[in-house]
Amino acid sequence: MQKNKQLILFTYDYPFGKSEKTFLEYELNQLSNDFDKIEIINQKNFKEKISFNFPNFKNIKFNDNFAKKITFNSLALTFFSKVIFEKIFWKQIFLIVFKKNFLRKLKMCINEMTLSFILENFICREKSANDKIIFYSFWSNFTLITFSRIRKIFKNSKFISRTLGSDLNGYIKDDNFVPYKNTKFLSLDKIFLLGEYQKKNLQNLDLNNKIEICPLGVYEQKINYKDQLIINEPITFISCGNLIEIKNNLLMIDFISEFNKITERKIKFILIGDGNLKKKIIYNLNKNPKITYQHYDRVDNFVDFLKKNQVHFFLNFSSQEGMPFTIMEAMSCGIPAIASNIKPNEYLVENKGYILNLENYVNSSKILFKEIDKDLKNINNYHNKSLKSYEFIKNNLINVNCYSKFKKILYNIIN
Repeated sequence: MQKNKQLILFTYDYPFGKSEKTFLEYELNQLSNDFDKIEIINQKNFKEKISFNFPNFKNIKFNDNFAKKITFNSLALTFFSKVIFEKIFWKQIFLIVFKKNFLRKLKMCINEMTLSFILENFICREKSANDKIIFYSFWSNFTLITFSRIRKIFKNSKFISRTLGSDLNGYIKDDNFVPYKNTKFLSLDKIFLLGEYQKKNLQNLDLNNKIEICPLGVYEQKINYKDQLIINEPITFISCGNLIEIKNNLLMIDFISEFNKITERKIKFILIGDGNLKKKIIYNLNKNPKITYQHYDRVDNFVDFLKKNQVHFFLNFSSQEGMPFTIMEAMSCGIPAIASNIKPNEYLVENKGYILNLENYVNSSKILFKEIDKDLKNINNYHNKSLKSYEFIKNNLINVNCYSKFKKILYNIIN
């Protein structure tokens, strides 16, 4: 790819927070070789920032000035001077006014439209309309509303975005509402989906050839199957993710508690995550003294943590996901997953692990208990699932190969 353009990447908290570091680290390292200038504009403002050292990223600039502009005063001023006069805003409100979760949706609509105006003003002040820029949003959020307006100004530039999960599936449990979906996705030159299963959420839009399937990948791991053949007690389950309603963490505790009743083996549960349900989840874990558990708000490197701890099963009972990165990382280490029956999980886990039917949880979990217990007694069964998990990630979702496809698409956009 010729280094003849600059790229502006819009993130949530990267590089000053931790939530996107795992996803962006490899891709940015590669992008730095393909663009003369890369500028990262984050949304979340930090009083105390994590110190980063990027020796290979000499052409990357971190710009947190937009985040600093998101204040109560700027939000209020923008809402009353811009948003209330915006036709798209009122059209969206009209569509949701008699729907369930109206107040939550209203808040989302106000927030996204307000932020989009603040970002538009910020970009137009900082950038020249004559510049040739790749505007790249890591999330399909309010930045795409901004794109829909500034693309008329930045006529020499291109606009691309990824869809990761809630930005396409919805932010509310059992509700796929996404504010301003038509405006957002129709504004793009290319939309990068994580898998074919995400296309259904865009099927009513006329996107022509804008959609590309281009997942984020994980680092290839080396595992020793002789070690995997040994199943020592306690049988260890692990979960890693936000402790929020949509992740069904409490259901995981019930699952482990019920499995504990049908097995003679000792059980251990490692829970990694933070969120508004943390106290309730810890309370429920403490009610079951037969289950030994450890809780960490976060770990620095999830794969390293898996390697240092003998983990047998990874749990993900989410109601909604984009492409569950932690399942991919666990499978890359040969750890079979027990996952809910949503499309992203089925794509990764089916025939390689265990699929739990959330709609028929009681019967489905009983079937899985027997299957898991059988596999633990017949080590070849467990080993087969471990090998299939590892090989699936190696053959389909290694970051080197995923970025290679992403790079080809970028090259076509630029040229």
